[in-house]
Amino acid sequence: MKTLVTGAFGLVGSRFVELYPHPQDLLTPGLGEFDLAHPGEYLAKENPDVVLNFAAYTNVSEAEKQRGDQNGPCWQINVEGTKNLVAALLANTRLIHISTNYVFSGSAADPGPYAADHQPETNSQLLTWYGYSKAEAERVVGDRGTVVRLISPIRAKYPAKLDYLRKPLDLFNQGKLYPLFTDQQISLTYIDEACLALQKIIDQNLSGVFHMSCPDTTTPYEIITYLLQKLGKDISGVQKSSVDPKRYPKFGGLKPSFDFSPWKQVVDKLIEQGIATS
Repeated sequence: MKTLVTGAFGLVGSRFVELYPHPQDLLTPGLGEFDLAHPGEYLAKENPDVVLNFAAYTNVSEAEKQRGDQNGPCWQINVEGTKNLVAALLANTRLIHISTNYVFSGSAADPGPYAADHQPETNSQLLTWYGYSKAEAERVVGDRGTVVRLISPIRAKYPAKLDYLRKPLDLFNQGKLYPLFTDQQISLTYIDEACLALQKIIDQNLSGVFHMSCPDTTTPYEIITYLLQKLGKDISGVQKSSVDPKRYPKFGGLKPSFDFSPWKQVVDKLIEQGIATS
């Protein structure tokens, strides 16, 4: 089974490639070989059985500066790129599209944790521009593919990009850690376990919408201070703060579709793997 992995060098995609038990079956083109703006030629040439689409514009802060601009890179990659990909798929090719918890508002009126059958928000004003672009991308995929939602994916090592835990760890080590929210409800995706679940979706030809997340929620303050203490750090100087629900979803989290480890076990596993910021 030939599987095309778009975004194969990113935070999650690269780990999927590392852990996949049949690397000879993977196609992992770089940017110069595969472009979401013009995917048809590559797909026709390689004729993959599966397209696993990790490719996305994921810089939430920069995306917000593009709000309302459908010519900006966020919309062009996440929405128009998905349209191009779906249109170019051959009839026998399965699509597995990676999405995000940001398609939900996390508001008091529509709080998480969200089940996989919860419908993405349609009001752009209730989402970040990144989240709205990913929600629109899901609507583009529709019944043509399988949707997999992740939430703040984390792994032990990846020098090219810091994630939800390694970034605050790096800032703490520099003495620059920002105050941590004590009232924001979150959950996390342990990338290693998500990659195993993705293998299952591919091997068993599963379809639908799936959530990959720890089964329990926590707060930024709780999980980051737990990590710091486990690493023997003094957290007495860590400051607390409250979330601004106009900027960040307050009541987030995903309900997992598979068996995943609780977040404390995940942190312990990351430490065993030698969690590193560079």
